[in-house]
Amino acid sequence: TYRFRGHSLADPDELRDPAEKAHYAARDPITALKKYLIENSLASEADLKAIDKKIDEVVEDAVEFADESPVPSQSQLLENVFADPKGFGIGPDGRYRCEDPKFTEGTAHV
Repeated sequence: TYRFRGHSLADPDELRDPAEKAHYAARDPITALKKYLIENSLASEADLKAIDKKIDEVVEDAVEFADESPVPSQSQLLENVFADPKGFGIGPDGRYRCEDPKFTEGTAHV
């Protein structure tokens, strides 16, 4: 897929050619799927709007949950990270830096 907007709200995305963005917008797979669903009577415009509304509600609930949740401790920094720890580099003692118990305490030299 193609990113139609900037990377964030702070990115006005003024560097890419508007014709390039328009070209890829015309090939947007989500728009194409919606068109296909409607044209083949698999869903109505109202059905798709209801799905969009539900998605907005789920996202809003997730944001509220995150905002109301306590900040996780540094000891959880590497939990559920599915990446090769070698990316953290080798420390002077020959071990991976992320294996240093002080790494998640914020006192390791990285």
